[in-house]
Amino acid sequence: MPPGVFTRAVGIRAAVVASAHLKANKLDLGLDMGDRAVNILGRVRSTRAHDYLRALNRELQPWSKEPKVSSFLHRSAASSTAPNRSSPPPDGTELSCGGAARLPA
Repeated sequence: MPPGVFTRAVGIRAAVVASAHLKANKLDLGLDMGDRAVNILGRVRSTRAHDYLRALNRELQPWSKEPKVSSFLHRSAASSTAPNRSSPPPDGTELSCGGAARLPA
């Protein structure tokens, strides 16, 4: 799938796959897919998408004392504020459900 196409769906799918790995007690795979979801959904303005990230964070709570999980939770929580962000990312692009768009300067 080309970059910027169906961004929200790809990010949500990554979050769902991450959750499935966690339910199977595959922490490393869950974190890998969770990282992908955070990287994608951190630039998407979608309450629904960020709900999936919050659900993933809740599923990680049993491992929250592990440093790699704690780091992930911190990064994920920071990205979940993206829909309320008042300024665009530093590179001037913003992703929405339809893909990337260059914001006016």
